[in-house]
Amino acid sequence: MSKKNKDIQVQIKEEVRQIDGKEQTVSQLVIGKKIIGEIIPDNKNFQAYTDGRLLGNYKSLDDGIEALIRNWNLHE
Repeated sequence: MSKKNKDIQVQIKEEVRQIDGKEQTVSQLVIGKKIIGEIIPDNKNFQAYTDGRLLGNYKSLDDGIEALIRNWNLHE
């Protein structure tokens, strides 16, 4: 018997932080009350972090979000 997929609500919260002396908008992906990752803009690319480690560099914010969700789904 297969399991039924359940919908999970993912929220994107933005906050402004000082990074290397510059104010940058950091996007946090949140499921429930747990932060599953952060995306930080880096020039024309976006860096995705999960659990304090760099997951990769992505060309768009959407690609970074997709990678974080894919990584969370793989490890949870």
